[in-house]
Amino acid sequence: MYYRIFIILLLFSCASKSIPKISVDLPPTKNMSLQPMAETVYTLGYLSEYDIWEFLKGNPSQKDVLETFGFPDSVWLDDQESTKYLYYYISKIRDYNTIEISAKTDSVSGFEWD
Repeated sequence: MYYRIFIILLLFSCASKSIPKISVDLPPTKNMSLQPMAETVYTLGYLSEYDIWEFLKGNPSQKDVLETFGFPDSVWLDDQESTKYLYYYISKIRDYNTIEISAKTDSVSGFEWD
């Protein structure tokens, strides 16, 4: 009798609690898009480096970032699933620029733009 109770208690004490995961939607990349991306203010060359910096400094939403810059070349999600990193390759300087999007607020939380 005590043996069965011990086994049942052991099984319940070893079971892990399942923590519900919040689904984070990542934007598509240029390679993943099924249809060509429309020209944007950025791709048309209408933004100066200062304009880009001022725009990103205002913490725009992810939607506004995609409408302004187009789809990124690659997207990464950090281990805590709290920040999305959008990488844009700038061929003129052969470098990636990064825009950090908070998964919680879905707006710019940081950036590195040359």
